[in-house]
Amino acid sequence: MGEEPQTASGKRLLLAYAGSSAELVKPLHRAFEAAGFEVEAAPDDKPLHDHPVDKVRAVVVCWTPAAVASDGVNLQAARAQKARKLVPILLAPCSPPGNLGGLLRPTDLSGWRGDPADREFRELVQSLHGRLSGGALGSLLGANIFRSRYFTWGSAGAAALGAVAIIANFSDLRQTIDGFTNPGASERSLSATNAKVEEVLTLLKQRSPQPLSADAEAALRESIEGLLSAQSGARGAAAEKLAAGDFEGALAELQAAADEGEKAAQALAETWKEIGALSFATDKQTAIGAYTRATELSPNDSDARNLLGSLHLRTGNYEEALRAMEQVSWFEEDEAKRAVALGNLGVVALNQDDPDEAERLFRESLAINEKLGDKDGQAADLADLSDVTMRRGNAARATEMLRRALTFYTETDNLVGQSNVHGRLGSVAFERGRLTEALTAYSTASELADASGETEAIAAAQLNLADAADATGKLDDAVEHYEAALMMAQVIGARMQEAQALSGLGDVAFKRKDKTAAIEHYRNSMRIYMSAGMDRPAAQLRALLEELGAKPSPEGPEN
Repeated sequence: MGEEPQTASGKRLLLAYAGSSAELVKPLHRAFEAAGFEVEAAPDDKPLHDHPVDKVRAVVVCWTPAAVASDGVNLQAARAQKARKLVPILLAPCSPPGNLGGLLRPTDLSGWRGDPADREFRELVQSLHGRLSGGALGSLLGANIFRSRYFTWGSAGAAALGAVAIIANFSDLRQTIDGFTNPGASERSLSATNAKVEEVLTLLKQRSPQPLSADAEAALRESIEGLLSAQSGARGAAAEKLAAGDFEGALAELQAAADEGEKAAQALAETWKEIGALSFATDKQTAIGAYTRATELSPNDSDARNLLGSLHLRTGNYEEALRAMEQVSWFEEDEAKRAVALGNLGVVALNQDDPDEAERLFRESLAINEKLGDKDGQAADLADLSDVTMRRGNAARATEMLRRALTFYTETDNLVGQSNVHGRLGSVAFERGRLTEALTAYSTASELADASGETEAIAAAQLNLADAADATGKLDDAVEHYEAALMMAQVIGARMQEAQALSGLGDVAFKRKDKTAAIEHYRNSMRIYMSAGMDRPAAQLRALLEELGAKPSPEGPEN
């Protein structure tokens, strides 16, 4: 299916902004058209599907305090960023959310007054013309569009700048300018607004069946002030009805806007989940931020909660992992999603030295996965149960569980799962003193991890090979494997793997009688375990540090 026909120049822009900031955007709209662009306005108080991102060449997101708070503008920005069409600008002092302000800094037009000859605006136009003519992302990345200029308000000072930010949120540019050039007019306007707020507040208090507390009255007054200041869109319509005493009409306007906002929030949550999915394996902190935002927008999304919990597990933040997944384990009706949460909660319990609770959770998850016929789920539960069994000293039983898990993963052609199980089989053999068997299993795990291309699996395999090399006296090989694992763990934010690699490097330094290096590695590893609430490995490292004579003072051997 072909693209919608473009104009001769192909310079089609979408202006995304908060509807309440329309007055701020109008001069920009006119200036862009005068500069040869075909401009389509996309305020957040109109349906998002009316403004498809794929039909334009660039999406200029006009950031204001109101836009920052708008789910609709956030969604347009996220979609534009995903399509590599995002062009962020500041029309009022504010901080765009997350990474939606562009790769560097957005163009700052917060002090711009509509002059097309303004240097910052001309550079923006030149960058856009260059990008839309060539169609290459590189022309945008190399342009001055990402340079930021901070407008100076002179004697107005920081307080005035804060006032502008607040007023800009309600989008009456003329009122903003009047406030600086005609203080008397501004004072009269403020008095009139305050009188209307008190009038509406009195009417609402009369309708209340019981007296309002001081806190409730203050909160109500603040909400009324904000609503009466709205100039356009659904909030503007509600403000008109509220000022006229039509409370039911104002409520209907706001309810309709809220319903649209809920739809936009769901769509925005999906976009954040997509961002999280794309960064899950390579940048865990970005993924955590994305899934956190998704759960804020859609609190009952069990998939997002499970993935967020899994990420917190991998980064060693067990309290946050619990918070993310407990709700799913308690209330989720979808058994498959509940099984995932139960399994992850079992991992938390085991790492917090509660094997009995871990076994209960793993077995509950296994029972669900057996009922559903989920082979990957059963394999994961059996592999986790093998850790509990191994903790209790039954290596033979643990090996049996792992071989059952390997059968399931082989049937589903899950390379990452197979690599994980071979690594665990190697660890069991290693604990039993069967080094040849352990090395064979570790090598197989490494080959499968490489074939999967999964960085976390590759790092885990490198750690296993490092442990084996360390145990057999091949210290140079051990350092090579530990450093490879450390680098990968740090790149993807896998904090537990980072701690293991640091601890291993400390062991090698200890054997080489390099006290300074051993103390540094052990201490860095211990900090990670302590931040994760993992007392057992932290205590082991603390004992090693004491043995080395480490102490936080100038006399310590590390100094």
